This record gives sequence, structure tokens and C-alpha cells, in this order.
Amino acid sequence: MKEKYFYISLIEEKRVEEVEIKVKIKTAQIRPIKRKLSGLGATFVEKEKEVDTYFTASHRDFIKTKECLRIREKGGYLELTYKGPTTKLMKKKKQFWKQEINIPLNCSKKDIVALLESIGFKKVVDVVKEREKYRLGNQVISFDNIKGLGWFLEIEKKVESKKEREKALNNNRNLLKNIGVDEKNIITDPYRDLVLKRQKVKLCELNRQ
Repeated sequence: MKEKYFYISLIEEKRVEEVEIKVKIKTAQIRPIKRKLSGLGATFVEKEKEVDTYFTASHRDFIKTKECLRIREKGGYLELTYKGPTTKLMKKKKQFWKQEINIPLNCSKKDIVALLESIGFKKVVDVVKEREKYRLGNQVISFDNIKGLGWFLEIEKKVESKKEREKALNNNRNLLKNIGVDEKNIITDPYRDLVLKRQKVKLCELNRQ
């Protein structure tokens, strides 16, 4: 029996952006936030563990540009994801709206790593995450426990136009206020970069001992 493959042209699809805001939270904040979300009508979606392996390019520093090329493992599923660079406007707004290109992989992780490395990409870091998702209307709220870093709250909404994007930016910030999370704790670095910084701090601490 021949295997069936389905191809969808990315050009033919509508340009969908994920408008995202992320904050650092303490363990003690989790229950109060969940209660407020429940009061607003949010519903539980799922719990999952994700292992993200990030790469940079030989021709361009993805850490510097804040581009993302990663392999994600979750529940036996494997995919390759690319997200474009962070713009000055995104940094100013302290939110991000990037199109994700996700390619499901029907191979082993070892094989896709070998392919990427053979064409000049280099592994940077692994990010291990335990994620608990909730949904409120068109917004997805995630409680992320990042190994070595602690807890974060992420709010995101998918949009298809600039007008929808502006509305989503406001909705994300309003939701933060409604659940009692201070905007001063907004994080503008991706988890990848935060893990890399933590590893450098630990290395410095070991070198001083």
C-alpha cells in the first residue's frame, strides 16, 4: 500500500500571524490567575511537554536577528518551525506578531538534525517546557514551566490583517490587567535566549568556584 502525502502551498494560504505577549510569573500567582481566568469564562485545553531544539545559521546569526528555526517534539509528534526576525516596532510594543511556518516531519529527529547540520545550520540549545493551555474566546493562554527558568504566562491570538493585529495587541494587554498581572514583568526575549543567558550565568558561577 502506497503512503499518501498531502502538499499545501504556503503561498496559497492566508497570512496568519500569532500576536503574542509573555510575562514572568511566580508559582504563587498561578492559582489566583487561573481563578480569574475561570471567572472570565476561560476553559482548559490541554497539558503537554514540549522539547524545542533551536538552530542558528552559518550565513546569519539567528540569535542576533531573533529569528527562530527549531525542531519541536511533543507527544510523539515532530515538526520543524521557522519564524522571522523581530522588528523595532515589535520591541517598542513589547509584543510580537510573526507568521509561523510549521512543517510536520515524518522522520527521526536524528535525521532532520543531520540534514540541517549538513547544510550549515548549528544547534544552539534545547528548551524543555511543560505547558498548560486555556482558551478564552480567540485567545490562548499558556502557563509555561521552563526547565531552569521557572514559570511564564503567554497570551496569543491568531490574526489575518493589520486591523486585527492592532485589536489583538490591545486585547492581550487588557487581559493582563483583568487577571492582575503587572506589565512591568513583560518578557521580550524568547525562551531560547533566556535559557542561553542562564547557561552562561551558571558557567560563570562554576568558573569562579
